Amino acid sequence: MNKHIFTNDKFVGYISKVTPSYSNIHFPTPTLLKKFWHYEDELSGGIVGNYVVIEGENFGFLGKLQEVSLPEKEQNFLGEHAFYDSSFHPQGKVELLLSFNYYSKKIDKGLGRYPAVGSKVYLCSADLIKTLFISNEDSNSVSFDIAKLTNSLETSLPLNPNQLFGRHCAIVGTTGGGKSYTISRILEEFLRLNKSKAILIDATGEYENFYNLDNVKTVKFGAEEEDTFFHYSRLRSTDLIALFRPSENVQKPKLIEAIKSLKLVKQLQINEQYTQNIYEKENQSKSNYFTSFGTYRHIVETDKCDFNLANLTQQINAECVRNGDSSNFGQSDGTAIANVRSLISRIEHLRRQPEFRNIFGFNKQLDDDNEFNQELEDFLDEEQTEQTLFIISLKDASFEKGLREILTNAIGSYLLEEARQYKFKENPLVLFVDEAHQFLKKTLTDDFLQDLELDAFDKIAKECRKHGLFLCISTQTPRDIPVGTLSQMGTFIVHRLINETDRSVIEKACSEGNKSSLAYLPTLQSGEALLISIEMPMPIIIKIKEPNIKPTSLTPKLFK
Repeated sequence: MNKHIFTNDKFVGYISKVTPSYSNIHFPTPTLLKKFWHYEDELSGGIVGNYVVIEGENFGFLGKLQEVSLPEKEQNFLGEHAFYDSSFHPQGKVELLLSFNYYSKKIDKGLGRYPAVGSKVYLCSADLIKTLFISNEDSNSVSFDIAKLTNSLETSLPLNPNQLFGRHCAIVGTTGGGKSYTISRILEEFLRLNKSKAILIDATGEYENFYNLDNVKTVKFGAEEEDTFFHYSRLRSTDLIALFRPSENVQKPKLIEAIKSLKLVKQLQINEQYTQNIYEKENQSKSNYFTSFGTYRHIVETDKCDFNLANLTQQINAECVRNGDSSNFGQSDGTAIANVRSLISRIEHLRRQPEFRNIFGFNKQLDDDNEFNQELEDFLDEEQTEQTLFIISLKDASFEKGLREILTNAIGSYLLEEARQYKFKENPLVLFVDEAHQFLKKTLTDDFLQDLELDAFDKIAKECRKHGLFLCISTQTPRDIPVGTLSQMGTFIVHRLINETDRSVIEKACSEGNKSSLAYLPTLQSGEALLISIEMPMPIIIKIKEPNIKPTSLTPKLFK
């Protein structure tokens, strides 16, 4: 990189005004705005969105043309003269993106200096943009071949996956903008490089063309017996509360106590030859109960659900006793039993429903085949190197009673706990969540209008970057993603966005984004995207390369 980038055949004008955010260009003659070819590179000084370089002392500046106009006094003569008549004096407005040193090749993110009035302005070639965008440190590192510049030559733009995902990533855009193609192309790169592992939560089955590849492990949740199941014992107590939806002040305390009692029963059966399936409390010794409880407190008070669910409704009834005296629990409480009757009916109903029974393994053992956590552990095993992509298909999972939200939140909670134990520190993992608006910012409301928060993915976004678990979300409605989660995204790949609220959300979340860059979002073509990252030198519009393995996301035709 040197001053040869400033050649007379690419000269277009002079800087006439400088402000902290933009500069004005004076074009000496309209002919400088004409399109021309320069060593097979098509250049034009008069097209909004084109890049220019500004010559300074020891430093150059890269800018993007945002506006081209004529002085007001000349606009009245457009009807009498051809535009390229020398009597016109066009002017332009340039957004300043970065500065670079001619000699050290050091590129500064942001602007610590500005060009002087009178500085010469030149058109910027695609190769120079590529050189400026890719730092020297990245030139020899692993790169993803997913994007190209939007110039006529469609110059490839290698992207460093560490920069894409190292601070989490969000892929957003309206339907038809190209989100699914972007994810497919990224997944292809994971499979091609075969260096790091990734997990994809496929909410709709869009990526089913990946399912049967040799280097892909796919698990499917549905209502069939042979489908994968997430055993209920691996759920948290809060997941069961979200699933069974007890009333806050009457049923929920009984459910929590029943869960604790059944966990205690399991420990007593293992360690003390306890023969009962539940813990009867009516007229029984409080001392015996609390002594046993104290012995196994480290297990009983965990958030795990390691107990026999088949006995839950019976244990809930057993919890319905009067307080009694200081020594013993009291008699059975008929009022309390009546109050939990609807909860018991709800639990038994869900246990019998095929969708819930098979997905949460209500009638299965933890060590049965197709148990989700075991399948995932086998995939993540360091010695397992043949498969690098793990797909969780929810295509056939029911939407009833928040089942999908609770399931995905449980999966997120499992990965969160693994990350907190530094399981991914040496071998980082990328978690893709397609249709993320279905699973993030989810609050389930029970029959008693109590809100139940499902926040596993929000915690992953806020905690897990330093632990080696990186989140990549895809959504068509960024307004439905929690602001706190979006603020953790270091990289945005933004396809066409028409909705003003969605654009406003992205503008607030992007530390590198600004109004001039985001102004292009409503007019982006399918497959084009604005790439914004705090790890990259500047926002840039790219064209995502078409994937070889295409998603099944086309809308069926009404008339053929």
